[in-house]
Amino acid sequence: MLSVFWHFLVLGLYSFGGPAAHIGYFQRAFVEDKKWLTSSEFNQAVALCQFLPGPASSQLGMFIGYKKGHYLGALAAFVGFTLPSFALLTILAIMSSSLSDSSWLDAVIQAAKLLAVIVVADALWGMGKKNITSKTTFFVCLLTAI
Repeated sequence: MLSVFWHFLVLGLYSFGGPAAHIGYFQRAFVEDKKWLTSSEFNQAVALCQFLPGPASSQLGMFIGYKKGHYLGALAAFVGFTLPSFALLTILAIMSSSLSDSSWLDAVIQAAKLLAVIVVADALWGMGKKNITSKTTFFVCLLTAI
Protein backbone atom coordinates (compact mmCIF):
# COMPACT_ATOMS: atom_id res chain seq x y z
CA MET A 1 0.00 0.00 0.00
CA LEU A 2 2.88 2.34 0.68
CA SER A 3 3.97 2.04 -2.96
CA VAL A 4 0.48 2.95 -4.20
CA PHE A 5 0.28 5.87 -1.78
CA TRP A 6 3.75 7.14 -2.75
CA HIS A 7 3.16 6.99 -6.51
CA PHE A 8 -0.16 8.83 -6.22
CA LEU A 9 1.30 11.37 -3.78
CA VAL A 10 4.05 12.23 -6.27
CA LEU A 11 1.46 12.58 -9.05
CA GLY A 12 -0.68 14.75 -6.79
CA LEU A 13 2.23 17.13 -6.30
CA TYR A 14 2.52 18.07 -9.97
CA SER A 15 -0.77 17.10 -11.63
CA PHE A 16 -2.22 20.40 -12.76
CA GLY A 17 -5.01 20.73 -15.28
CA GLY A 18 -8.04 19.02 -13.81
CA PRO A 19 -9.60 15.61 -14.51
CA ALA A 20 -8.82 15.45 -18.24
CA ALA A 21 -5.14 16.09 -17.59
CA HIS A 22 -5.10 13.69 -14.63
CA ILE A 23 -6.27 10.88 -16.89
CA GLY A 24 -3.31 11.59 -19.17
CA TYR A 25 -0.92 11.58 -16.21
CA PHE A 26 -2.39 8.28 -15.01
CA GLN A 27 -1.96 6.70 -18.44
CA ARG A 28 1.66 7.74 -18.64
CA ALA A 29 2.47 6.68 -15.08
CA PHE A 30 0.49 3.47 -14.67
CA VAL A 31 0.18 2.08 -18.20
CA GLU A 32 3.35 3.20 -19.95
CA ASP A 33 5.88 3.50 -17.10
CA LYS A 34 4.82 1.17 -14.29
CA LYS A 35 2.68 -1.20 -16.39
CA TRP A 36 0.15 -1.70 -13.58
CA LEU A 37 -2.57 -1.91 -16.27
CA THR A 38 -2.68 -2.71 -19.96
CA SER A 39 -3.81 -0.05 -22.40
CA SER A 40 -7.05 -1.96 -22.94
CA GLU A 41 -7.78 -2.19 -19.19
CA PHE A 42 -7.04 1.51 -18.83
CA ASN A 43 -9.32 2.52 -21.71
CA GLN A 44 -12.17 0.37 -20.36
CA ALA A 45 -11.71 1.87 -16.89
CA VAL A 46 -11.74 5.40 -18.33
CA ALA A 47 -14.97 4.65 -20.21
CA LEU A 48 -16.59 3.26 -17.06
CA CYS A 49 -15.43 6.16 -14.88
CA GLN A 50 -16.72 8.72 -17.38
CA PHE A 51 -20.10 6.99 -17.39
CA LEU A 52 -20.43 7.19 -13.58
CA PRO A 53 -21.46 10.40 -11.84
CA GLY A 54 -18.64 12.37 -10.24
CA PRO A 55 -15.10 13.21 -11.25
CA ALA A 56 -13.73 10.55 -13.60
CA SER A 57 -10.10 11.08 -12.61
CA SER A 58 -10.77 10.45 -8.91
CA GLN A 59 -12.69 7.29 -9.72
CA LEU A 60 -9.99 6.17 -12.15
CA GLY A 61 -7.29 6.74 -9.54
CA MET A 62 -9.18 4.66 -7.01
CA PHE A 63 -9.72 1.95 -9.65
CA ILE A 64 -5.98 1.82 -10.33
CA GLY A 65 -5.27 1.68 -6.60
CA TYR A 66 -7.84 -1.09 -6.21
CA LYS A 67 -6.23 -3.12 -9.02
CA LYS A 68 -2.90 -2.84 -7.21
CA GLY A 69 -4.02 -3.30 -3.60
CA HIS A 70 -7.79 -3.87 -3.31
CA TYR A 71 -9.70 -1.61 -0.91
CA LEU A 72 -6.63 -0.33 0.91
CA GLY A 73 -5.00 0.37 -2.45
CA ALA A 74 -8.01 2.43 -3.53
CA LEU A 75 -7.89 4.39 -0.27
CA ALA A 76 -4.12 4.90 -0.55
CA ALA A 77 -4.51 6.17 -4.13
CA PHE A 78 -7.26 8.61 -3.17
CA VAL A 79 -5.50 9.98 -0.09
CA GLY A 80 -2.12 10.17 -1.82
CA PHE A 81 -3.45 12.01 -4.85
CA THR A 82 -5.65 14.50 -2.98
CA LEU A 83 -3.37 15.22 0.00
CA PRO A 84 -1.13 17.79 -1.79
CA SER A 85 -4.13 19.79 -3.03
CA PHE A 86 -5.79 19.64 0.36
CA ALA A 87 -2.63 20.85 2.11
CA LEU A 88 -2.03 23.68 -0.37
CA LEU A 89 -5.64 24.88 -0.26
CA THR A 90 -5.61 24.80 3.53
CA ILE A 91 -2.43 26.90 3.64
CA LEU A 92 -3.79 29.37 1.08
CA ALA A 93 -7.08 29.68 2.98
CA ILE A 94 -5.22 30.48 6.19
CA MET A 95 -3.07 33.05 4.40
CA SER A 96 -5.86 34.44 2.18
CA SER A 97 -6.35 37.71 4.03
CA SER A 98 -2.70 38.69 3.59
CA LEU A 99 -2.66 37.58 -0.08
CA SER A 100 -5.80 39.37 -1.27
CA ASP A 101 -3.94 42.23 -3.01
CA SER A 102 -0.92 40.26 -4.16
CA SER A 103 0.11 40.83 -7.77
CA TRP A 104 2.51 37.87 -7.66
CA LEU A 105 -0.36 35.59 -6.67
CA ASP A 106 -2.36 36.81 -9.67
CA ALA A 107 0.64 36.05 -11.90
CA VAL A 108 0.98 32.56 -10.40
CA ILE A 109 -2.73 31.87 -10.99
CA GLN A 110 -2.48 33.03 -14.63
CA ALA A 111 0.60 30.84 -15.15
CA ALA A 112 -1.20 27.86 -13.61
CA LYS A 113 -4.14 28.38 -15.99
CA LEU A 114 -1.79 28.40 -18.98
CA LEU A 115 -0.02 25.30 -17.68
CA ALA A 116 -3.38 23.56 -17.28
CA VAL A 117 -4.27 24.25 -20.93
CA ILE A 118 -0.91 22.89 -22.07
CA VAL A 119 -1.21 19.77 -19.91
CA VAL A 120 -4.73 19.01 -21.14
CA ALA A 121 -3.66 19.50 -24.76
CA ASP A 122 -0.69 17.17 -24.23
CA ALA A 123 -2.90 14.53 -22.61
CA LEU A 124 -5.42 14.72 -25.44
CA TRP A 125 -2.67 14.50 -28.06
CA GLY A 126 -1.07 11.48 -26.38
CA MET A 127 -4.33 9.62 -25.89
CA GLY A 128 -5.45 10.50 -29.41
CA LYS A 129 -2.29 9.11 -30.99
CA LYS A 130 -2.80 5.81 -29.20
CA ASN A 131 -6.55 5.42 -29.53
CA ILE A 132 -7.58 7.04 -32.82
CA THR A 133 -6.74 4.27 -35.23
CA SER A 134 -9.18 4.88 -38.09
CA LYS A 135 -11.23 7.57 -39.77
CA THR A 136 -14.29 6.29 -37.92
CA THR A 137 -12.75 6.72 -34.46
CA PHE A 138 -11.42 10.12 -35.53
CA PHE A 139 -14.90 11.33 -36.50
CA VAL A 140 -16.47 9.88 -33.35
CA CYS A 141 -13.89 11.73 -31.25
CA LEU A 142 -14.42 14.91 -33.24
CA LEU A 143 -18.20 14.76 -32.84
CA THR A 144 -17.83 14.02 -29.14
CA ALA A 145 -15.58 17.03 -28.69
CA ILE A 146 -18.13 19.29 -30.32
